[in-house]
Amino acid sequence: MRIGMLYSLTGGQADMEKSILDGALLAVEEVNTAGGVGGDPVQVVIFDDESEVTLSMRGVHHLCRAEHADVIVGGYTSAARVAMLPAIHANESLLMYPTYFEGEESDSRVFYCGAAPNQYLANYLEWIAANLGRRLYIVGSDYIYPRVLAEAIRRLGPSWGIETVGESYVPMQETVFSSVVRDIARARPDVVVSNVVGVSSTTAFYTELYDAGFNAGTLPIAATVTTSVDLAQMPTEVSTGHFMVATYFSQVDNDANRRYRRALADRFGQHRSHAAQVGAYNAVHSVCLAAQIAPSLTPADLANALLQVQFDGNPEGVPFYFRSNHYSAHPSYVGQAEAGEYKVIAEFEPRPADPWWARRVSLAALG
Repeated sequence: MRIGMLYSLTGGQADMEKSILDGALLAVEEVNTAGGVGGDPVQVVIFDDESEVTLSMRGVHHLCRAEHADVIVGGYTSAARVAMLPAIHANESLLMYPTYFEGEESDSRVFYCGAAPNQYLANYLEWIAANLGRRLYIVGSDYIYPRVLAEAIRRLGPSWGIETVGESYVPMQETVFSSVVRDIARARPDVVVSNVVGVSSTTAFYTELYDAGFNAGTLPIAATVTTSVDLAQMPTEVSTGHFMVATYFSQVDNDANRRYRRALADRFGQHRSHAAQVGAYNAVHSVCLAAQIAPSLTPADLANALLQVQFDGNPEGVPFYFRSNHYSAHPSYVGQAEAGEYKVIAEFEPRPADPWWARRVSLAALG
């Protein structure tokens, strides 16, 4: 079996996406140590899209045509995923997409290894309203995921008495947030919801807000995409006390995660783990399990087999498997930044994915 991996190993997204690739490579190593697929080692071919969305499609073509990959594991931003899809279809391939995202997509050639918004956003909004406040200011990078998530917050927030008092969007890899910080100060929110993506942008935003006199005690940030990789680049006084929602944090307490953390440290040294990395790890293990039972490695046979397998080593703490809509169930957690990591302070039961949830949900439907 030959797995193509497409990530940004250079450019503005490199710090984050290298760490996601590590999860995928760890899974390949574990599969090969256990005997590979059909007795043969799994082979890996990697394409660096250089943090340029325009190269994502080219990467899929290269991996499928020149490298003869049986399946693609990769992509991080929704912009990259959307750019990859035409090439996935043109090559009649499969994409294992590792990270949580905005939902509102169902593609027969994609298996979604991360969470859709109904699996993390509903519980998070309710928790924010109960614990932090109801006046929200939303900041995001200017592309699909932050804008769709902001729309969902505006639509659903009133169910918990939440009011959106302002919004700002910045270009990808932006590092100047002075006008955003001024607008936040003017709006006087209780909470800032950050959908800012990328280590350099996230670090700059948190730092400018801190330098303007705001900290977690006076104006908490409730993020959806600030991972431990981002926290590692910030002074602890800047990040401490702020919040994040995810389907996984490194401190999640279960046997599978303890094994995963040990294996990650043994393979890569001192290492930060996060939800998208775990998604890539689960993706590789799942597609290799599927390859073991599939009659061939054609996309059709692999896709059918992926609906029949279950990976029990998921570090999130629940069995990982795909439902008929190609999504998987996930728990969610709220973490609070402490010493460069997230301490889990709230936990919610796994939900099956509903990719179109934000379009039609009402408070009664939340159960």
